[in-house]
Amino acid sequence: MIIDGTIVTQNSNDNFINLVVKNATGTMYNVKTSREVATRLKQNHVYEFVIKEENVGNRTKYILDAVLDISDEKSAKRDEILREFMPHKELSFVEAEKLLETYIAEINNPILHDITKTLIERNLVDFLTYPGGTRIHHNFLGGLVFHTLGMLKLATSSLETYPYLDKNYLYAGIILHDLGKIREFNDVQNPEFSLDGQMLGHLVMGTLAVAEVAKELGYADSEEVLILEHILISHHGQLQYGSAKRPLTAEALLIWYLDTIDSKFQVIGDELAKVEPGNFTDTIPVLERMRLYKPKKR
Repeated sequence: MIIDGTIVTQNSNDNFINLVVKNATGTMYNVKTSREVATRLKQNHVYEFVIKEENVGNRTKYILDAVLDISDEKSAKRDEILREFMPHKELSFVEAEKLLETYIAEINNPILHDITKTLIERNLVDFLTYPGGTRIHHNFLGGLVFHTLGMLKLATSSLETYPYLDKNYLYAGIILHDLGKIREFNDVQNPEFSLDGQMLGHLVMGTLAVAEVAKELGYADSEEVLILEHILISHHGQLQYGSAKRPLTAEALLIWYLDTIDSKFQVIGDELAKVEPGNFTDTIPVLERMRLYKPKKR
């Protein structure tokens, strides 16, 4: 028998550990395992449990035979299972991938296209499932790609309004700007900052990934790579917010603004959804703890 579920609690016996496992429908199972296995498992973390059933009198005894951390699954299966347990948006794993491919195909510059396509293909499952943040913005399953696609939509409108902007730099820069978060965070579930994330941060790690692939593809000395790297290290806009440089191209500047807009307005939408018309939201951290009023419907 296979159960996808989380460990709610565990208690010990002289010879074994008893895990209380809850599946997506809320059904509870008491699963017995060894102390050695139990020490490797986290509470409120989704696993695939392979269970052996033993009938003892008039009841069934469940014994853990094998366990798979769903975070380690490298396919759409991870998305499907985690959606049953984690907050998420309606945009599916498959839909997000198709939309992302459409934007990558729009990058006409061969250098920027090859670098972007290579990096996304090598990190696809993580890119489609990781959250965009640990606490504040886009902190849900698939939040990273949801945030990226939101920025790409805003960029498309900006290109119509400001035709002097370069679509190639905008699309490549937006798609890759938060790529480093899949190493900055240590897990797709209950993400916390990894050691690399704390010591380097996603701006630096994303830039290093671009430099590595550019060298591998033979593009290391091109201006396109330099400008793309600049976009990644400057997309937080100000030095006090983690940027190594302030934006020095129009595209880098716009990406900073679009990143700020999408990260804040996603949170604003979530907070407004919690209140009835005619009321104020709670204080909103990304707005320096301002409260917003939700107008009455007319």
